[in-house]
Amino acid sequence: MTGIAVSAPGTLMVAGEHAVLHGAHALVAAVDQRVTVTLMPRADDRISIRSALGTREMTLATIDASRPFHFLGAVLRRHQEDLPSGFDLTIDSDFPADVGLGSSSAVTVGALAAVKTWLTGSFPDRDTLMRDGVSLIREVQGMGSGADIAAAVWGGMLLYKATPEVVSRYDDLPPIALVYAGYKTPTPDVVRMVDHRRQQSEDAFRSLFDRIDTAVLFANAAMKAKDWKLLGTTLNAGQQLMVKLGVCDDALGEIVSRMQSMPHILGAKISGSGLGDCVLGIGALNAVEWAYREIPVVLSPIGVQLEGPEER
Repeated sequence: MTGIAVSAPGTLMVAGEHAVLHGAHALVAAVDQRVTVTLMPRADDRISIRSALGTREMTLATIDASRPFHFLGAVLRRHQEDLPSGFDLTIDSDFPADVGLGSSSAVTVGALAAVKTWLTGSFPDRDTLMRDGVSLIREVQGMGSGADIAAAVWGGMLLYKATPEVVSRYDDLPPIALVYAGYKTPTPDVVRMVDHRRQQSEDAFRSLFDRIDTAVLFANAAMKAKDWKLLGTTLNAGQQLMVKLGVCDDALGEIVSRMQSMPHILGAKISGSGLGDCVLGIGALNAVEWAYREIPVVLSPIGVQLEGPEER
């Protein structure tokens, strides 16, 4: 029996966090570390899921969409009436889920593409895949810009709006350094915290989101010009705005400060919602001894793709 294997890239936010939820642009990019979802049809109605997060056994009639497989479960429930049989689903990742890198979006995109390929006999078009993926993320989380979904679908670096719309896409990508703080506050929790502060000072936050949008558009101009020095400068400016949002804690501040002082780093800022996770730098790290972990990734132009068939 022939299986279907689909891989999708991890992703990271370059600029525009939080403001993208309020109509602003964001820059988001795919990385070279990927998640592979392999679907192997069965002759019965059993569904078996295997991943680093654990295992789950269920049937076509009793699809369980609880954590930790809530995104995957949402994909299966959306296609539940069309599934012709049970299947084994295996998820393999090049990176651990605790460092972020859009793992939930990569799994969602990979599973969507695998299921759609199985049901239709052809790989889905990317516009449909992006819009279905964004819809699923919002269904599960109750919120979400969909930027990570878009980058996982298309690859490269994207200028994105949460309509969802890819405004521009770039394959010529800068060198990056990525440092993990050692912990991550769930994105919905940080978004709710920022939104609570926004409701108490709406005019100030509207102005702040406008400034973030302007910084993103400057970064996009730097991408068009392939001017990595200017891109780094816009990231430094974006970091100051993340501080004003209140999402830069002491550990992130220390990482950013040290990276910005390095001669081969052109600029650095928080990547993602903040209060943990990663700091992104444009350029290369010096040899440095500190308590934080460098994540060895590079930006990648390759989005979701069908891998070679697997036989059983």
